[in-house]
Amino acid sequence: MSETKKAKTIAPSFSIDAVAELICVHRSTVERLLESRKLGFYQIGRRRVIGQLHLDQYLAQVEREPRIDS
Repeated sequence: MSETKKAKTIAPSFSIDAVAELICVHRSTVERLLESRKLGFYQIGRRRVIGQLHLDQYLAQVEREPRIDS
């Protein structure tokens, strides 16, 4: 097994409810992010699982620089 595939199976993953709690939004908001493909996920049967890498990529996209008032 290659290192890339091994890393994906070992990396932490989260349920929709866990992600909603982590980023302080409602479950339906996370579901909309998944449907719009703004937040990546793995499809396992009917279950959607968000990987740590998916969450990190999404948070990096929405990160904003602090505004410095002068």
